[in-house]
Amino acid sequence: MNDLTIYHKKILKLASTNRESLEIIDFNFSKEVKNPLCGDLVEVRINIINNSIKNLSAKVKGCALCEASAGLVVNYFSNKNLPINDFMEYFNKWLSKNYDNYPDELPEELKIFSPIQDIKNRHTCIKMPFEAFFKSIKNS
Repeated sequence: MNDLTIYHKKILKLASTNRESLEIIDFNFSKEVKNPLCGDLVEVRINIINNSIKNLSAKVKGCALCEASAGLVVNYFSNKNLPINDFMEYFNKWLSKNYDNYPDELPEELKIFSPIQDIKNRHTCIKMPFEAFFKSIKNS
């Protein structure tokens, strides 16, 4: 599989939608994560009230995979209670193909990134927005 085949229509659409979204200005938690190897940059801003995510934005300066992943973070976690499971542990194990079946703890929407499981040097691209999200809510 080459890098061009991972940029299928669903990923490009998700990336485009996130690129066009507005950055929230009313937030009480945020985190910026940078990949020193490629320069990708993600900033997640979250407005949390009473353990509920009222608003969320994720801005990216980077590749379409990182942008699409940020879009998924926004779409999946917006207007929900704070997650309490070990999401990143399940995500990392799934990405590394350490499960026989898709984990119930992960949203079905993540399957859009299945082709990236075989391209280890692109794992960071899709993990960064999730890492920024979880680091930002860590102290909420």
